[in-house]
Amino acid sequence: MTRWPIAAGALLALVLCSVHVTAGEAPEALSPEDFAELFPGMDPADVRDSPLPGIYEVAIGASVVYVSKDGRHLLRGQLIDLDTDTNLTEDRERAMRLALIESDAAADAVVFAPDSPSHWVTVFTDIDCGYCQRMHREIDRLNELGIGVRYLFYPRGGPGSSSWDKADNVWCAGDRQDAMTRAKAGESVDAEACGSTPVADHYALGQDVGIRGTPAVVSDRGVILGGYLPPEALLARLRGGR
Repeated sequence: MTRWPIAAGALLALVLCSVHVTAGEAPEALSPEDFAELFPGMDPADVRDSPLPGIYEVAIGASVVYVSKDGRHLLRGQLIDLDTDTNLTEDRERAMRLALIESDAAADAVVFAPDSPSHWVTVFTDIDCGYCQRMHREIDRLNELGIGVRYLFYPRGGPGSSSWDKADNVWCAGDRQDAMTRAKAGESVDAEACGSTPVADHYALGQDVGIRGTPAVVSDRGVILGGYLPPEALLARLRGGR
């Protein structure tokens, strides 16, 4: 999976700086291939025509911006179809977010689920986060309500932090579910290094998705539900399609 290493704000600045138009010149149209040349590593499929004539829809991780085909103007905001009252930007971002959390990078999750879940949530979690710990104390109740939980590691301190090391230890433990539970209860989890762990992939995926804090709960419809919610409140949000 190709990852975009530049933060959204920096990329937007690069777009504006890289396609400078001198006053009085007739700017040339930018094709998706032009974007790929300007920004190596960005898949041209991430640039498509928007419903607005002369405007590209540009995907940055799971976010959408709009750029004029002459490269001169950039718009950040919500595009609404007034005929159908549809938020086209939100729908597109939801689809991209869902694709990300179903990607290979998210395959190595620590899962707590009932036999036949009615709903799934993907939770970006930090072992040392207080609300992450609170949510995990209610994991049995979540499962009783038919909610399956897929934990992805998102140690907020980044590489080299104690939370990152704890995430590595949980992954390398013989019983990852038990190790996750003990770690979030404040117990020390000792495990021998097991080579590569998915922590770095999960962390990068969280940045692509646009995670700002933990726990970050994403529904099976690609909607970011926010942070901690009591089990019954989370179930209500899932049943409501949000």
